Amino acid sequence: MRKPHLYALLFAAALIFFAPIRVGDLPGYDDALFAHIAKGIAQSGGWLTLTSNGYPALEHPPLFDWILAALFRVCGFSDPVAKFPAALAAFGCLLLVYWLARRLLGDALSALVSVFVLATTAYFIKYASHAMTDVPFTFVFLAAVCCYVQSEDDERWLLAAGAFTACAQMTRGFAGLALVILFVTHSAIARRRVSITYAGASLAIAFLPITLWYAYWIHRYGDYFFEVHRGWMEREVYGALSPPWRRYTGLFEYLWMISKSYWPWLPAMIAGLAVAWRNPKLRILPLWIAAMLVLCAAAKSRVLRYMLPAYPAFSILAAVGIRAFIPERRVTQALKVLIPAMCVVAVAVAIRPPRADHAGEIREIAALTRSAVPGNERIAFYDQGQPRYDEINQLQWYGNHNLTSLLDRAAFEHFLAQRPEAVFIVDQDAYREDVEGKLPNQLIGRAGHLVCGRLLGGEAQLHADAR
Repeated sequence: MRKPHLYALLFAAALIFFAPIRVGDLPGYDDALFAHIAKGIAQSGGWLTLTSNGYPALEHPPLFDWILAALFRVCGFSDPVAKFPAALAAFGCLLLVYWLARRLLGDALSALVSVFVLATTAYFIKYASHAMTDVPFTFVFLAAVCCYVQSEDDERWLLAAGAFTACAQMTRGFAGLALVILFVTHSAIARRRVSITYAGASLAIAFLPITLWYAYWIHRYGDYFFEVHRGWMEREVYGALSPPWRRYTGLFEYLWMISKSYWPWLPAMIAGLAVAWRNPKLRILPLWIAAMLVLCAAAKSRVLRYMLPAYPAFSILAAVGIRAFIPERRVTQALKVLIPAMCVVAVAVAIRPPRADHAGEIREIAALTRSAVPGNERIAFYDQGQPRYDEINQLQWYGNHNLTSLLDRAAFEHFLAQRPEAVFIVDQDAYREDVEGKLPNQLIGRAGHLVCGRLLGGEAQLHADAR
């Protein structure tokens, strides 16, 4: 097929990726978290000081936060700007998939099919409009694989592979180890002879930035870093599961999630797997998927979006399956119909993109606090005795205040017993039952199920844990 078909496909994909970011707001997990950390960097200019709710943010490496902060400094604080890196990374993935598929499969039609599959994968499209690390991480992961493949012709490309692996680790931490697993395993199976000089330099480049960053954290925060990071690892990576036997079912859970979600391309991808494993040139694709599956399955959290870095491999394998079992003439005819149809859909999406609102009442409450509460004043927050970290993240992104989180009923009652002169945001029921008509207070405003007000009288200070 001619290049105009590729350009039309990329045009349609660009509309589908970029149009939705101009509407809707940010969910609390994890969009608003990254956005408000980056906002703090942009406001303070402290590029080495990542904070969330007034405390050091030590869970994730800083590269994505730095990218957002740089954009905020140039473009201002807004939801579309926060979402833009993911949309741009998604479009970049299409370009890299085209290059890699053409390199591995040897023809432009197969590469075009690979791009079409990825551009029409609903799960990939979904996260292309989120202010999260998943799609940017997928882009740098894919770029590292492309550089590794190119290094078969010129080993200097191993240095670039190491650089993108470093970016992957500075974006998602230990998830970047999947690249090291992939490259080492493929080199061993393919019996590829790699220069010790370039291999060693590539590994040094890959691990030096993340090593220096963790060394900086440890030097600056000491035992507090280990306490916070150990808690995060316990929650996300190696903590106990219920029931305990789920520790050994991660692989099957991910395979089940993929089998439910990767339609209509699942049959073609499975067919492509069978073909690719018999072809030494394509064996990197199933190894790529296996590396991601092993790393994701070993962790406590079982979330399908963690597998997004494998989706470029899925799309190329789907193209392999399609080309192996469908005649070239029919594939060409189908694309001549499907690509224009996709352009029509894309234009409709651009005119009226789907809107997803996640923080309507939070934005209203945040606007009230911005106008009525000094920016250096901490606000007490209680919502039905639940640790609503999603709302806390949104309040910090859309507002200007840190929060004291009252995570259960006992903490809320203790706060009221002190009778501090403090601003609070609580749910309607808690306000009606425990504050209204019982304690002197000034109502600032209401939004949805939340009430913002100020308790009057008393000099006690808030000492509750804000995290």
